[in-house]
Amino acid sequence: MKSLPQILPLSLLILLLMIIDTNADFLTPIDFLNARFVNTESRSVFPLNDQRFHLKIKRHLAIANKLNITFQRTRRGSAVAYEADKWPNGRVPYVLSPAYTPMQRAVIARAIAGYSSKTCIRFVPKEINDRDFIIISKLDGCYADFARVGGPQQVSLADECIDYPTIIHEFMHVIGFIHEHQREDRDGFVNIIWRNVIPGAETDFEKISARGLSYYGEGYDYFSIMHYEASEGSRNGRNTIEAKQHGFTPLMGKSTDFTISDLNRINRAYNCKRFDPFSFL
Repeated sequence: MKSLPQILPLSLLILLLMIIDTNADFLTPIDFLNARFVNTESRSVFPLNDQRFHLKIKRHLAIANKLNITFQRTRRGSAVAYEADKWPNGRVPYVLSPAYTPMQRAVIARAIAGYSSKTCIRFVPKEINDRDFIIISKLDGCYADFARVGGPQQVSLADECIDYPTIIHEFMHVIGFIHEHQREDRDGFVNIIWRNVIPGAETDFEKISARGLSYYGEGYDYFSIMHYEASEGSRNGRNTIEAKQHGFTPLMGKSTDFTISDLNRINRAYNCKRFDPFSFL
């Protein structure tokens, strides 16, 4: 009589599945299961030069400036207003590099789940007919192509970028949002201390024209996940950005999750319906 095959313990089975799944081009149910145990409070300093403007996006913004186009919004300057630069229906196809460890995959999954639970943005595995998609891989730091540029586009998440706040920050660039301190109206809220900025990093602190962009009705947000810290890009450890509102300077750029303002902009930009900004995983 043949003996029945031995059943593996559940913990060992999950471990084996994790090892197998790390070779997948997409996140798996195991990754999203592990995502529930990710510490979302840990974060690194946001990198410089992390929003890359593709030629198509630059052309759209230049046209908007030349034609003096304005959009019917309460305020302007935070996210793309051109529908052609947005991801249709908030659907962002992706391909994932196999270079990520099981823990790193879990952190990426947690960031994607954060979007799914609070917005209508969906990062989904690329299908054969998808021509526009993002490639998430370990290149040379943390950065993303801004908005939908057409065809494959890069999101670089190197080892030092794998924490929840950094990833949701980079993904906001992907769906078309600029840094908060680069809003055209920022001079009413912050001062840029140019003498403290690292030489060559000045473009990270320049204002971006509001033409072709929209604030989607939201005012300046010191706590936005898209805001730099006070000493970001400093050549000498001193502040590069200081809040005009008393007491806010040490708090800027410290968020570890979306603010209500961040979520309002995303949901308005993509016409999301019935999403609760207070929902949690």
